[in-house]
Amino acid sequence: MNKILSFLAILLLALLFFSFKVPEKESKNQPNIIFIYSDDQRQDATGFNGNEIIITPELDRFAQEGIRFLNANVVFALCSPSRAALLTGRYGSANGVLHLNSDLNENEITIASYLKEAGYNTAMSGKWHLGTKPEEAGFDFYCYFKGNGAYYGRSIFDMGKKVNPEIHCDEYCVNRSIDFLKDAASKDQPFFLFHNTQLPHMNGKLIWNAKQETLDKYKQEEMPVSTTRLDNLNNKPDYLKTVRNCTKSKDYGYPDSVAIQKHTKEYYSVITEMDDALGRLFKTIEELDLMENTYIFFMSDNGWMLGEHGFTSKVLPYQPCSSVPLFVVGPDIKPGLNNNLVLNIDMAPTIMELAGIESSSAIHGKSIAGILSGEKLSIRDAFVYEGLGNYGGTLPNLTVVSKEYRYIVTYEDESLKKVVFRELYNQQYDVDEMDNLIEKSSYKKVIKELQKWIDKHKEEVLGIQ
Repeated sequence: MNKILSFLAILLLALLFFSFKVPEKESKNQPNIIFIYSDDQRQDATGFNGNEIIITPELDRFAQEGIRFLNANVVFALCSPSRAALLTGRYGSANGVLHLNSDLNENEITIASYLKEAGYNTAMSGKWHLGTKPEEAGFDFYCYFKGNGAYYGRSIFDMGKKVNPEIHCDEYCVNRSIDFLKDAASKDQPFFLFHNTQLPHMNGKLIWNAKQETLDKYKQEEMPVSTTRLDNLNNKPDYLKTVRNCTKSKDYGYPDSVAIQKHTKEYYSVITEMDDALGRLFKTIEELDLMENTYIFFMSDNGWMLGEHGFTSKVLPYQPCSSVPLFVVGPDIKPGLNNNLVLNIDMAPTIMELAGIESSSAIHGKSIAGILSGEKLSIRDAFVYEGLGNYGGTLPNLTVVSKEYRYIVTYEDESLKKVVFRELYNQQYDVDEMDNLIEKSSYKKVIKELQKWIDKHKEEVLGIQ
């Protein structure tokens, strides 16, 4: 009898031991997350998305190892709102950031805060364009420069200390991201690195001042020129004729094709320099053997117009502005292409699911973790682009984007009561968004269905009945 009791006691202790060990093992297996957010990089400004002119070997190499999302978009194409949407998984109308340098609403929770609470070591490096400081947004390590400015000699806030390095601000912050990775790799703790580039955003003087040796890699006459650069805008809202995208483009010499080619050469050149800097970050990731348990995301905060409809810049509710590059590399991800409509607000819930954190019902985005693990999922049929800021003389707009259509409703003011213009483009046959179908009777049913998305967004997100 005593032998039986002794055996049972030993068995019970063994079961208790292993039951306590399982959570420890699961904790150690939480994946690391590295998210790289470039600035003003349009969807086709990468080699991995089929551009045969641009030179991005480092990004191309990594992208080939993961899933490339061909229909990735942002919910508002402007620096601060895009970053806030990414960090919170919520629209700007909900998180408080519709304009440049705005603060997040007081009770907003960022992905960094969620991960920090779950035991992650969190870091932010590079461009920061919110009024809320990184250390107030859940980041343990932070090395950042504010908004826009000079590429060289930039004021950088490195763990509370202000420095002005002579080297390119992106180079400095890559160095600091590498420092963080080396330190984090030595710890028994999962980490989250949010690395943001200045490039290919223009510098403070609104030029792309690439090095001459980089410029020499490109031939100006080979640069693409938009076929819509001479658009008279007659089938688009009147404000577009005076908006900053139009007036600034004339300062650059648009719609002259030579001026556009010169601009595009400079734009491509700084992207090549960004790619080169990121190559050092990728090399460090590989040298530290982090690939086995690390998910790496690459995305841009918004696109950019290079002469489409005669415009420059971003913000507007058209494809070159909202469409961005996106790839994800990570454990057990099989390389391939995906056509789902994926958004920057999807990144927070995706990262949370990968880290084993339950998502919040307040988050507007949807997790794509299932796609990363190989599931064949349809994430959404359409989404609403929330163009509610007034940057550069724009009017408020809500836009429904599906794989087939782009339906743009422009309003008189922020009350969103009076509609002043509507546009409908069939993106499968009119990728340049030139043929406004809004008055064609054959599309009435399509318009009615697309309008339901806007009505739902106004009610559920904006609180407008």
